[in-house]
This record gives sequence, structure tokens and C-alpha cells, in this order.
Amino acid sequence: MAGEWRGAWKLVALSPGKSRDSILGRRRFSRLLFFLTLCVAGSITRANAQSHSTQARPSSVVVEAQSLLAAGNPAAAIRLLSSHLQAHSKDSSARLLLAEAYITARQTDQAEEQYQAILKFAPDNYRALAGFAELYEREGNPEKAEPMLARAVTLSHGAPKIKTAWAAVLARLHRYKDASRALAGVAPPSLPEERISFHRLKASIAAGLGDAATAASEIEKALALSPDQAGLQMATAAAEIQAKHWQRAASLAGPLFARHRDPGLGLMLLEAQLASGDDIRPTLQALRSATLPEQQEALFRQRVAELLISHERFSESVDQLKRVVELEPGRADLNFNLALAQFKASRLDDALATAESLKKTTDSAELESLIGDIQEARGDNLGAARSYQAAVALAPNEEKYRLELALDLIRHKSFEPARVVLRQAEELHPDSWRVRVVSGMVEYFAGSAEDATKMLLKAADLAVEPEPALRYLSDIQMDQTGTPDPAALSRLCEYGDANPNAGRLQFYCAALLFRRDYLSNDRSHTGEILRRLDAAARKLSNEASPHCQLGKAYRWIEQWQEALRESETCARMDSNSADAHYRLAQIYQHLGQQQRSEQEMRLYQAASARLADENARRDETIKTFLYSIQSETKDRK
Repeated sequence: MAGEWRGAWKLVALSPGKSRDSILGRRRFSRLLFFLTLCVAGSITRANAQSHSTQARPSSVVVEAQSLLAAGNPAAAIRLLSSHLQAHSKDSSARLLLAEAYITARQTDQAEEQYQAILKFAPDNYRALAGFAELYEREGNPEKAEPMLARAVTLSHGAPKIKTAWAAVLARLHRYKDASRALAGVAPPSLPEERISFHRLKASIAAGLGDAATAASEIEKALALSPDQAGLQMATAAAEIQAKHWQRAASLAGPLFARHRDPGLGLMLLEAQLASGDDIRPTLQALRSATLPEQQEALFRQRVAELLISHERFSESVDQLKRVVELEPGRADLNFNLALAQFKASRLDDALATAESLKKTTDSAELESLIGDIQEARGDNLGAARSYQAAVALAPNEEKYRLELALDLIRHKSFEPARVVLRQAEELHPDSWRVRVVSGMVEYFAGSAEDATKMLLKAADLAVEPEPALRYLSDIQMDQTGTPDPAALSRLCEYGDANPNAGRLQFYCAALLFRRDYLSNDRSHTGEILRRLDAAARKLSNEASPHCQLGKAYRWIEQWQEALRESETCARMDSNSADAHYRLAQIYQHLGQQQRSEQEMRLYQAASARLADENARRDETIKTFLYSIQSETKDRK
């Protein structure tokens, strides 16, 4: 049993074509492997072949040969049928049964001769075609089997067993759409074993089509027919994991792992427990003590680390990666992954030691970038800057490393050096929207909103998807107190009109239109502004901003009840907004509700006291920008 399971976990758990890129932040898990198909095609086709000789009225010789086969005596059946065929060479039923007897005796060449003989005098004999196809399928040659089965389906007018065998071969060829069409309308067989194979086949086809829910449903039907079959339990657990039915997967994998201690089962259990939030400590402890051949263990430990990292369990992943490095110490990528996991786990000294050790033998821009991140987190700003500069020197033509250096300089408010780095990046990458965005934000942080606006408009023109650049542009325009830049306002509203689902940019457009008209005391566009703000409020249903702007707009045009409604909503959704409480106090005062006005003024004063000064607010803006732009520019996480 142990050997059988150890082979099975390789199929279920590990992707043999896995790359050796950094595994952190990626969830490149194998899809449900199609071992479901591998145990289907032969059994279905054999069941089909065994039924052929019973469909026509059998001769006495055929009946006797069938009895001999049933008794486990294929040699006697072969002698009897061979003698009979010397006198009755065109008895197709006898030749079909003789081919089956040869297959039972593992004499496939002789079986092939019988099918060829039948097809010479009866080329449309679909039973012979199906049997011949089975031989090809057994030999691992589904490409030859498939057209023969397709013809057999046509000649048999869609015989269910032949259609099923055809679908199984199509699934082996990864032609899942064709397999699904071949199986359409075929009812499940009546015999339990055939029914199990049928549902497994349907599950493998659904998995191949990416329909994990249907795959799980079909394999559950197979399991219901044989609930104690360990292989089916394992296949069902794997299918339920792909369907993200975590509790069901854990309920199947848990008892299996407890009985067999197979690493692959433990891996499935760990994945289900991580996703469902269950306690992983017992499973992880059992997996730590798993014994495997070294090459298999290295792959296995990487897979465990991937699972842990995908759920941000970085500390637990470090132990797994340490073991992988022990097994394959010469692998630079594994040492890099270990350093990165240690960094993510906030084991900064360990991360630096691992990275510096790797640097002695294999330096790279990516490694220097990681060392820069580690040094920055350790508070060594100068060391971080040196590492980011080293990354640029090692990969001078790669945009991301110049951006990382520029962002580090921005973090420490070294705006002029950041400009120099970004000008170099613009020369190397004139079509990069990311470089233009960062350049624009440097100008803004340095105090030039006008230059920042020009840069960000250029970034939006360069970007295939301009929304990120337009959001930064919007933030800058919203942060100003004067009239919005006309070009920026036009671009934002154009994008909002062309993209009705972009609720935030629709809001920015409406809010900036309102400010423009409010400052010029132009009430001719109030209908458009209110319409845009209403649309934004529907799209951004959990945000206060559209309601706050609506409150301002209604107060401006003296629609007091509407202004009260929206301003109350604004203050309720953003109780820390000093502006919201001040506006609400004014509205209550206008409506003669003096007590409530005074209450809102007290809330306004309390909120105002909490407002950060301009420098602190600018620092927070820089932090927010760095956080968001780094998610756009970093490949590793």
C-alpha cells in the first residue's frame, strides 16, 4: 500500500513541469491531474469488447469458448476457436471472441491479426474496429485509436459503450470539448463498476474543461457507489480541492492521511485546512517528519512552502525552504526564495545573512533589489540605497530597478536625485507609463502640481489601461483648492463617460466639475453634476465621498432637505470628517435646528483637532503612493 500511495501523490500533488522561478506570492498549483482518465479508457473499452459476442445469437462453439474464458482458461478457448475458424473463417463472432482470448492471454499481436482478418471481409464491423482501437489505446497510442473509435460510433449508430470508449480516448488526447460532445446523451451504465468508471470519465472531462464544480459532482457520484475505495476517496478529495470545497476536501483527506501517512494526502489536507482556516499545526508537524527520497523531498518541501506562502504563513514556510536548501545547496533560486521568505516573515537578520551569502557566489539585480528591501526594513537607509543602485548597475536596461531606486529616494524625500534617476529611465523607456507616473508624483511631492498634471496626462496617454494613472491625476486635482486643470478635467470626464463602471473616476469628474462651477458661481451645469454624483454614489455604495459632494451641491443650490439628507449620510459614513460636521451644522442652523447645529459644531471642533498638519498629511500621501505604485511595479511579492 505504501508504494502505491507514494506513486499516487506525485500525480496529485506535484506539477512535473514546474519552473524554478521565485515561488513567493504565486499560487501555481497543479490543476486536478487527469489520473481520473487514465484508469477509465481501458476498462470501458474492455467492458465493450466483452459484450460484443453476446449481441448476436452465439454458436455452440462460441458458447463453449465463453465458458472457458469465464473459467480462466484462455488457452483452451484459443484452441477451440482456432479449430472452428479453420472451417468457418468468416465467423466474425468467433474471431471477435478469439481476439478477446488472445488479449486475456496477453498475446496482442495475435489479437490484432484477428481484428485485421475481420475488417478484410467486413470493413464496417464496428465491434472489430472498437477492439482494434483498444489495442492501440493499451499500447499508449490514442492518436491511432481515436479515428477508429469515431468510425465505430458512426457505424454502430451511437452505441453507448463505444461512444464512452471514444470519449475516454478523446480525454486522453486532451480534446475535452470533443469528449464532452461524444458523451452527450449517454446514460450511465447499470453495472456498478462500469458506472464508477463512467462518472470518473465525466469528472476528468469536466476538469479538463475547467469546470471544477461539475468534476467534483461527478467524482462524488462515483464515490457514492464505492464509498470505501481509498483511490476514489483520494480522487474525490483532489476534485473537491479544485472546486474549493475546502471542508469536504478536508473531511476526505484527513482520515486517509491519518491511515496512510502519505505525503501527497497530507499536502491535500494542508491546502484544505489553510483555505478553510483550520488548525494546520498537527498536519504540518506530520509533514515535517515525512520520509522521502531526496529528489522527491526537495520538490515536496517546495510545494509545502508554496501552500504556506500563498496564505501568507511565511514563518512556517521558512523551515520548509531551509530543508530544501539543505537538500540542494547549489540552487541559487532556492537560496533566494529562502531569503525572501525570511524577509516576509520579518526575520530580517536571517534574511540578510542568507542573501549576503548567496551574493558571494551568484549576484543579480533581483538579489540586490531584495537586499535593498531588507536593509530598508532594518532601517539601514544608506545600505538600501547602495543595493538599489547596484541592482540598476547589474540590469541597466530594466525599468523596474530604476523605479525601485527612484521610489526609495522619494521615500526619504530626496526629490532631486529621484528626478535624475527618472530622467534616465525616461530616456531608456520613453513609452513607459509607470516612469511617467512616478515622475509626475515626484513633481507633486516637490510642490509643482502643474508639472505633475502634465506628466500624469502623458502617462495616461501611454498606458494601455489608463485608469491607474488617471486615479493619481484625480488625487492631485482633488487635493488642490483652486480651479481644476481643464485638460485634466476633460480627460477624467471622457474616461468616466466611456467606462460607466469606473465609479471612482465618475465621482472625481463630478466633484471637480462642481468645484469649477462653484468657484465661478456658474449654476448652469448643476443637473449634470447631480446626475454624475448620483451615479457615483450608486457605484461606490460603501463610500461617503459621493454623498458628501451631493450635500455640498444641494446646499449650494439651496435645496435644503436634499442637502440635509446627503450631509447626514456623509457624516454617518465618515464620522471623522470635520468638513461634514461643519456643513451639517450650517444646514441645521438654516433649518432652525439650533441645538443640533451646536452639537455638530462640537463634533466639527473635535474632528478638526485630530487633523494632521500639512507636513504630516504630505508624508501620509507619500506613503500611500509608495504602497500603491509598488504593487504596480514589483514582480515579486
